[in-house]
Amino acid sequence: MTMHERGDRKQQEQERRRFFRIDDTVGLRLSPIPPAAEARALTDFNERSSDVGLLNELHAIRDQALPQRRKLEYKFPTVAAYIKVVERQIEMLTIAFESRQHGGELEPREVNLSAQGMCLALDPPPAPGSLLEIELQLLPEGNRILTLGRVLERHEGPSAIEFEQLRDADREAIVRHIHALQLRRLRQENGLD
Repeated sequence: MTMHERGDRKQQEQERRRFFRIDDTVGLRLSPIPPAAEARALTDFNERSSDVGLLNELHAIRDQALPQRRKLEYKFPTVAAYIKVVERQIEMLTIAFESRQHGGELEPREVNLSAQGMCLALDPPPAPGSLLEIELQLLPEGNRILTLGRVLERHEGPSAIEFEQLRDADREAIVRHIHALQLRRLRQENGLD
């Protein structure tokens, strides 16, 4: 192994540790992508992922308008309250649309999740280096995420998958989900829920 390869591997390891990891149950569908179809899957990814992650895009747009929303809440609280109701209705319609469009609920699976990837037990385990199309559904929110993940080399234990293609809005949805889950668990541990 050259010094350059060691440096790349060390940088990749640091990147993987950039995000919190948490044990969680998510809806999941994994589809192996044959090596001959990888280039096409990578090319088509943006179009396909925007169809699946519509709710995440709505949340990203909402977050961008947060300063204006705060001003509105201060000056016109009744209007701001009504806007929150309309946003919730749009979210509910989006969840229903995505569920119908993409085949309903996904199979619940135990995973160790981060915004960089996930680990889970797979039988049989996919070959290291293989590419998977991954559809995630974060529970209980219902956010759907389509990503492409590469299976990392592991000598034992669960399969590790690094998200290779993941839109920023989807990564932020995972970060928000993990943060909310950690808060819920802390509240439960402290008897606040």
